[in-house]
Amino acid sequence: MSSVELRAWTEQDLPAVRDLTWETWLATYVSLVPVEDLKSYFDDHYSLEALTIFFRQGESGGFLATVDGIPAGYARTRFSSEEDRFYVTSLYVRPRFQGLGLGTRLLDRAGAAARERGARRIWLGVMTGNTKTVAWYRRIGFTFVEELPFTMGATTVPHLIGYRTVESAV
Repeated sequence: MSSVELRAWTEQDLPAVRDLTWETWLATYVSLVPVEDLKSYFDDHYSLEALTIFFRQGESGGFLATVDGIPAGYARTRFSSEEDRFYVTSLYVRPRFQGLGLGTRLLDRAGAAARERGARRIWLGVMTGNTKTVAWYRRIGFTFVEELPFTMGATTVPHLIGYRTVESAV
């Protein structure tokens, strides 16, 4: 039986978060965005420097899931006091650990963090072409209310924006 741990991430986790992101992107997004555009966006937004800046912001946070000590997934969060919205800005689970309920557990943890901030909903975005994930989000209670363009490098794709109330978190 595998040992699963879910905890707040630390600054020491950021290299693993970066590696996990890239592995997940290659498995998920290459059919939607050319690799060179993925790499460009990744280098800009998921460099250790960019992750460290994000990590140190007061309204930002994240949670790491490990399986037998291996970083398996994470949720990156940000509370926007101006909008009074709690965002899950990234949610990734390594392909070999998908199906273990880690994504749901990470979202539940984000929902608890949102409640601590007084937020009633968690918000996120997902590429429309990522149909498996869109269906999963809908299945666990997300409502999508807007479609906006999302640009990675020279590629722009449609991106759904949606929320789930934290009271109805699965």
